[in-house]
Amino acid sequence: MLKLLCALALALVAASACSSDHPAAIADAAATPAAASSVTPAVRDAITAAITQMAPGAKVQQIAPMPIAGLFQVISQGQVLYMSGDGRYVIQGDAFDIKTRTPLNSLTMNRLRRDAIAKLLPEGMIRFAPADPKYTVTVFTDIDCPYCRAFHANIAEINKLGIAVNYLFWPRSGLGTPSAQKAVDVWCASDRKDALTRAFEGQNPRNATCQSPVAHDFNLGMDLGVDGTPTIIADNGVVLGGYVDPQELLRRLQTVHTSN
Repeated sequence: MLKLLCALALALVAASACSSDHPAAIADAAATPAAASSVTPAVRDAITAAITQMAPGAKVQQIAPMPIAGLFQVISQGQVLYMSGDGRYVIQGDAFDIKTRTPLNSLTMNRLRRDAIAKLLPEGMIRFAPADPKYTVTVFTDIDCPYCRAFHANIAEINKLGIAVNYLFWPRSGLGTPSAQKAVDVWCASDRKDALTRAFEGQNPRNATCQSPVAHDFNLGMDLGVDGTPTIIADNGVVLGGYVDPQELLRRLQTVHTSN
């Protein structure tokens, strides 16, 4: 599925790479765009219309003025862009505060992910956790993803290191596909943890129907910039990367929590 950044690149006849191979930069409270409430209706309408023209159906999640006069930071479909108030000009790429050495894209997306994760209800996730976890990660996963299966094969060791894992479903093939149906089947099983483990081992779950969070998880992932699986996110919103072994996961968690 093409992401907004790629759609914009096509619209602008430019090339752009969509990748989540590396951890997001760690950014703490520093220079940040002003509150979205200071955006006038005229600016909001102009920017929304421009986004819709470039990528029909794209949702504008947030618009905030930058310290640079006339420039606005825009989040749409989990992508950060910078646009003029009239919607005519768009800049793709990161913005840096040289004084604080802060990458503003990471700062904004870390906060967006942190706040979204904090709102998730325990009953809406499949959780594998030790008795007293020191760290918690949220993992967008796909049952048919080889690296997701490799990550889950280490779940016992991950838990032994004091790390809890909350799984959300993000079928890479999209909703309404066999992978998405497997996620629904797992969720509707009487023992979700066992069903998920078996599914990762190649045992297809029994067909089932119930109210599941799969569509919610998938759309949330799009809003948070997920573009592959597994996507591992610390509770402070920092993306720790894709597949990593248990010891490396622990090291990255220690690093991001020490830095914050």
